[in-house]
Amino acid sequence: MKTTRKITDTMIWAASSDVSINLPNDGLITRIDLEAYTTGGSAIAGALAPLGLWRIIQNLKIQGGAGKDFFSMSGTQMGQLLHHLNLLDFPGTTWKDLVATSQYQAFRLHFGSRPRDIYGRDNPFDLTVAIPAFAEGNNSLKLIWTTTAAADTIDGAVDISAAVIRATVHSVKDEDAEWARFGRKVPTSTTLAHDPSATASDLQSEVNVPVGAYVRRIGIMSQDDTAAGSNGPLIVGDQATEIGLKLTKDNIRLIHTRTKTREVCGSPVYDGGIIVDTPNTQDPFSQAGLHVLDLRQYDHRDFGLNCIGLQTGDVKLSFTIGSYASAEIEHIWFDQVQSWAG
Repeated sequence: MKTTRKITDTMIWAASSDVSINLPNDGLITRIDLEAYTTGGSAIAGALAPLGLWRIIQNLKIQGGAGKDFFSMSGTQMGQLLHHLNLLDFPGTTWKDLVATSQYQAFRLHFGSRPRDIYGRDNPFDLTVAIPAFAEGNNSLKLIWTTTAAADTIDGAVDISAAVIRATVHSVKDEDAEWARFGRKVPTSTTLAHDPSATASDLQSEVNVPVGAYVRRIGIMSQDDTAAGSNGPLIVGDQATEIGLKLTKDNIRLIHTRTKTREVCGSPVYDGGIIVDTPNTQDPFSQAGLHVLDLRQYDHRDFGLNCIGLQTGDVKLSFTIGSYASAEIEHIWFDQVQSWAG
């Protein structure tokens, strides 16, 4: 049986807070839709910075019993990277509804690897990867939203006066056989902040890729040194000029690409990333400084690069850094898949 359920409890914004709700502890959770409603202290529609509405999420986490993280995106204003992933996975979705001082915006957490079925239809009950909510105790599976650090994070001129996030959960009951067919895979993730500290040539600024699980995708967000609360930090496109993935034991560069090539050839179209009163008049554009490496294209078609049994340092995410200023950061999110231990 497949169900779509509105969660009655809501998450209410307050600056620099961890706000949580309990998720259902039955069945297999395959997707969570988040509807946010943000109210500004003055008219939002003509004033927001690029991706300003999506900055209301600082961190987002789904945590089970014993501190098990099924999803973790931590850093600075990580809602922007989540929105970028949503644009890639679900092209054509609106994601927002603009009013004068209050705006709706949406986020989606899809845990499987096939967001569309073989017919091209939306696939909210995708069991390639799922959260085994049935194994959690009462009130032990939580969705945790860490809010932004300052009221004016969404724009230097407009403060948040109120915001709320409502969740809708898609789950599957009594379908363990299909989940088992995919190997009872569960999502997990790792996030880190990489300070290059200097310019670097030929992919010499390196980060160890987490091992012990499949790495399905890698999301990268480059931010400048502007302080939060001063209309920043902004996403920058001139810091990392090349991105690579190295298999060090085999001396192989699995990926070596210019970031500009990725932006113009593989970035989703942004329409209204800068919120204006008449969004349909804005020319579509790509967003420099946001990148996703989809490793399902290089190894397992559902789970990505198999890093099980590897040692730390065997796989490295690498950058050529063309421009650097102190405190500029690459926020890196590793989307991972592992077998459920039961």
